[in-house]
Amino acid sequence: MPAFSYVARNKSGKLVRGSVSGTDERDAREQLRRNNLYVTTIKPQSQSSSGLLSFNRKPTLNDLVIMSRQLATLVRAGIPLVSSVHALIAQTSNQKLKQALQDVHVNITAGMQFHEALGKYSQYFPENFQNLVRAGEIGGTLEEMLEIAARQLDSEQQLREKVKSAFVYPIAVVFTAFGVITFMLTVVVPVFAHVYAQFHAKLPPLTEMLVLLSAWIRQYWYLIVGGIFVAVKAFKKFHDTPKGKIIVDRWKLKLPGLGKLTRKIAVARFTRTLGSMVAAGVPIVSGLQTAARVCGNSVFSEVVADAIKKVSEGSLLSQPLEQSGEFPPLVTRLIAAGEESGNLDMMLDQITEFFDRDIEFTVGVLTRLMEPALTVVLGFIVGFVLLALYMPIFNLSKVLRR
Repeated sequence: MPAFSYVARNKSGKLVRGSVSGTDERDAREQLRRNNLYVTTIKPQSQSSSGLLSFNRKPTLNDLVIMSRQLATLVRAGIPLVSSVHALIAQTSNQKLKQALQDVHVNITAGMQFHEALGKYSQYFPENFQNLVRAGEIGGTLEEMLEIAARQLDSEQQLREKVKSAFVYPIAVVFTAFGVITFMLTVVVPVFAHVYAQFHAKLPPLTEMLVLLSAWIRQYWYLIVGGIFVAVKAFKKFHDTPKGKIIVDRWKLKLPGLGKLTRKIAVARFTRTLGSMVAAGVPIVSGLQTAARVCGNSVFSEVVADAIKKVSEGSLLSQPLEQSGEFPPLVTRLIAAGEESGNLDMMLDQITEFFDRDIEFTVGVLTRLMEPALTVVLGFIVGFVLLALYMPIFNLSKVLRR
């Protein structure tokens, strides 16, 4: 969607400069008019191709962490929110985030609440970030809530990096193995098959099977590629359905080794989000609703949704979580202790800190276990192919004597 730079006057007649995105100039003017801004000049915003290549990407969590901390610093210094957001635009390098902040600036200048303006770009600003901003606006502690949001986003970024690091090596090994095996079956095996065919000798069953597999792959490769593509698309479509997502997420929790890691990640996200919400003074039900949507596993989302109903009816939070059997006993007991002492936010922070360390340890163990296991599997497959190729050579002298 193209962007337009504009100069307009607000209700008080003050000049306002900024940028707005729209399908065309008419649409951009209409958006500004709805925000009680009267356009004096408007023109398409020029964007260099290099800028598009460098910055035309979705904002990362790290971008949001930097933005949140900078904004908290500006607000704490006594600079009005409108001016703070305007100053933030110039410091933002990500093009999409810059455009979003420009539209947010237009909306809050027109009188819209900050969290409402952020809500128009929910694909960039997470729901928990919006809720913390809303709590800060209501309680007059916006700078504190922005700092809390920055810490939470930073923790989430670190969690993602830990999980990614656990799978970098396995994925690299799998792709390498796939490439090596494909090369051997499509290039190396046919050469050996051609040589063996010249001797008209009977091949060992293992070699014959390998040669037939190679011929089938070279002849019907498009069926294999098409089948993989269809299977991936079908799985994605199934996963996008509510029932499919539940089945897949439940299966993830039962995977050997990885299931425990998935559970720990879901618990850490739940406690981190809920702890931030409670510390910000957000009502427990609203905090639970946000936490249910960000825990990353639909099984846990359903458990929390059920807990919301029971908490609304007067139950303690720890009771439905414990009854579900999905949360570890340590978590439910600490939550129960926090509810009894009135320090739920502190207990949730302690749980999050514990699980962050536990996740880091689990990731390290999995990485150390997967490296030799994948090496052995890759060695076995390559060894099998080489053995099948060289078995006829052992009998080559007998064939030549004939």
